[in-house]
Amino acid sequence: MLSTFTDYRSITANLQKSLSRTASEPASKNEIKYFQDHIGQVKTVDDFLGNTRLYTFAMKAFGLDDMIYAKGFMRKVLLGEADANGRVLVTRLQDERYRDFAAAFNFRTLGDDPNRVERSDDPEIQDILDKMAPKQTLAQKRATYDTQTQSSIQYLQDMSVLSIDLDDIVKDSKLSQIVRMTVGLPPASEYDDVSTQKEQIQSKFDPDTFQDAYKLSTFIGKFIEVRYAGRNSVVDPYFRPAGTYADSDAELEKQTEYFRDKASAVHTAQDIVADPALTDVVVTALGLPADTSARRSDEQAKLIGQKLDVASLQDPKKLSQILGRFKDARHASRAATVDAYVQKTLESEAGNENEGVRLALYFRRKAPTVTSAYGFLADPALAEVVRTTLGLPPEAAKSSIDGQANLINRKFSVASLKDPVKLDQFIKRFTILWDAKNDTASTPALSLLNSSSSGLDPDVLLKLQGIRQGGR
Repeated sequence: MLSTFTDYRSITANLQKSLSRTASEPASKNEIKYFQDHIGQVKTVDDFLGNTRLYTFAMKAFGLDDMIYAKGFMRKVLLGEADANGRVLVTRLQDERYRDFAAAFNFRTLGDDPNRVERSDDPEIQDILDKMAPKQTLAQKRATYDTQTQSSIQYLQDMSVLSIDLDDIVKDSKLSQIVRMTVGLPPASEYDDVSTQKEQIQSKFDPDTFQDAYKLSTFIGKFIEVRYAGRNSVVDPYFRPAGTYADSDAELEKQTEYFRDKASAVHTAQDIVADPALTDVVVTALGLPADTSARRSDEQAKLIGQKLDVASLQDPKKLSQILGRFKDARHASRAATVDAYVQKTLESEAGNENEGVRLALYFRRKAPTVTSAYGFLADPALAEVVRTTLGLPPEAAKSSIDGQANLINRKFSVASLKDPVKLDQFIKRFTILWDAKNDTASTPALSLLNSSSSGLDPDVLLKLQGIRQGGR
């Protein structure tokens, strides 16, 4: 048998080739194709958990093979529902694999149920809600919106009997709002003086429209079109109930169309932040930090404003580009799951021949993301590599977590493993010591490695290890 490092290096020397070879194996190829063909058809968490083949593929991709049987537990992880004390299971789990899994397969709610009237068990809060707005059903909200549309049409018709010029439009906030909305101008800014507002309106609208019956009729038709095109998105908040798969083909189309309808009323970053569904699209499309939506609204708006000219969304071409980027990003998450599955399969197959190679490959992938000694101790596989490499005695694993963390920090710098060269050196040392630990024969390389006076390069030690095994 070759040394652990030799097997490890034969795989990582051209890792992409090794991954491609694994992906092209008949068993892997069939599972990958099934996942790609069917994941977009999943609509609910029950669809996902009920399709054993899809569910198993996803669990293996995230290294959760040993939890495949626990569907009830995984349902709670995926839904992210809070218990009676407001605690969410997935956020309480120390193992980041569960959080990554829940993020990749998002079945959590988004938006507010438009059919539910907002209520509170706190009388004081309920009193505030009652004073802020009357409680209306969705049908009542739509009727109110339509009544406002008809009222605006009547207002336009009433104004047509008067001699209207640009000054009249700018001075009349209601008329200005109607005109600007219809011709695609954003609401008047408090910083724009009368002259600026007049120039803006004149560039898009002819005031003589009010004196020409045909032009006015055409204008009113356009106004009705704008109002009704955005009615569902203006009145009905985007709502994805818990248990609905966010990245299903159907849901992606629904959210995309919602954004397209809403775009005409979006003029600032604050407009986007005010709507969770719009924020979700923009954050995803721009590749903003995953925690963006959890930040204060002003911070969200600042991040979005730095990356996106919100006014450009009024351009159909720019709008299509941002929505295209949103879809591409969501589809990329599916590709990431496939990549993770192939990586895990490669590691598992290597482990069938030599467990040390599996550990080395896993450590190579995960170690650069670990930020503290506790991160290594929380993962049994990473902890095994660290303890072996540092030569920690078996009893060290039985000491307190804080004691183990302090010991690791005294032995080496966790941050150093972000350096590919130092990471490679660490893994080289692990492979030598792994072979020694699993072979009772005397190991020349180990003897030299344990000598405090030895200044030999790890590569030299590996050659000695090869000599011991009868290789070169």
